[in-house]
Amino acid sequence: MIAERLRDAGLELSEAEATLLALGIHADTGSLCFDSTTARDAGALAWAMEQGASQAAIAEHGKSSLSPEQQGVLTQALINTNTTEVHGVTISTVLLSAEGFINGLAAVAQDALELTSSDVYLLTVVYDAKSGSGRKRKQKKKRAAGDDGDHHLRTRLFGKLEKEHTTEEEFLSSMMTADAWKGGETAQKRRRLKAAFDKKDKDGSGYLERGEIAAVLGSSGIICSKNALDDLFATMDTNSDGRIDFEEFIAFCEDAERRQSEQEKLTGRRQSTMIIIGRVRAGINTKDVNLNKLFQQFGGGGHAKAASATVRLADEGDAGGILQGIVAEMIDTSLMKQPTVGDFMTSPVLSTKPTMTEKHVEDLFIRYDVRSLPVVDDDNNVIGLVTYKEVAAAKQRLWNKEQKRIRQEAKLAQDIAAGKNVTRHGNEQAMQRKRNQGSALKGWM
Repeated sequence: MIAERLRDAGLELSEAEATLLALGIHADTGSLCFDSTTARDAGALAWAMEQGASQAAIAEHGKSSLSPEQQGVLTQALINTNTTEVHGVTISTVLLSAEGFINGLAAVAQDALELTSSDVYLLTVVYDAKSGSGRKRKQKKKRAAGDDGDHHLRTRLFGKLEKEHTTEEEFLSSMMTADAWKGGETAQKRRRLKAAFDKKDKDGSGYLERGEIAAVLGSSGIICSKNALDDLFATMDTNSDGRIDFEEFIAFCEDAERRQSEQEKLTGRRQSTMIIIGRVRAGINTKDVNLNKLFQQFGGGGHAKAASATVRLADEGDAGGILQGIVAEMIDTSLMKQPTVGDFMTSPVLSTKPTMTEKHVEDLFIRYDVRSLPVVDDDNNVIGLVTYKEVAAAKQRLWNKEQKRIRQEAKLAQDIAAGKNVTRHGNEQAMQRKRNQGSALKGWM
């Protein structure tokens, strides 16, 4: 629309202006590959090129590489992606937690769509509502308040650990010990945390190293920067020996639980911001999927196959339900059951034999209104395929032979009238009449 107004106004663009306009069209239309692309989009791009848009700049910046932060989000997205198939459409969703707003999530969602071979990909990132005002402002606020810089990260990590449960075998094994019942709730809580600690201690050393803490965050869908991870590890490692023992782990969990309880008493449930970015691969099965319409209920929008929305949450725990609701609505309104071969196949199975003539096969085509038939042997094993086009070619050959026979008979009549020897011609005539019945199917299938 902007390009059309500029063009209709007769304005001339500089190279930089035309290039920026062309880049915007490429981004909005997937380089004219989205199925929502129109002739107006192509015309606007052509006009931008006529105005001197730099194709070299478009090639360089049209598909920019991901920043390290975006690469980290993409890695976590691929690890935590949940995929399901409905009516032949592969739907992938991922719900991640971050310490603050992250730029460039649209590019991450597009790359995740391509790397997972999904038809629909919904990338959801939840972060604390107070963290969206920029990193500098956030860091300044932390310094003024004397915060240790990892409060939100530690409460999220503690929440993930609290949701993890040991398997039934682990629980029964712990209850079989003689002292399992002693100590009350405190001892039971220690046993539960010990099971979580042992599960994260991949090398069985009895300590959690920095890499194992990073793996816990990654597998839990929590996105954090290197500095945030360093601050978190330093907070947990109270004796600064470079590793976390079980007592330090318990102290961390108790402190995080205390902080979370205090915050909930002051503000109720923790408010968060939820960003949803959706991408849809163009195709027949997804032609009715309209992300723009789905996201409008949250004040978002965009294109039918590329849209986003920002949702204010009273509680971070509501994010999963919202994402599930979007998927359910998409399935109910946009994904129709695709017919299978069994829904429209011919039954019982029609087939031909190698000994049938083209006349017999043509009768089957006309009677059952089909255009191809399998050729089977006496054991009903498929040995070939005959099509209507091949029958038509065989009929043409038969017609050519008939015309040749008519010419030969006319010549024979002339020879008889002239008193010539016609014995040989008579034998050829009898043989030709036998051939006119048609050739066997095995000769031309």
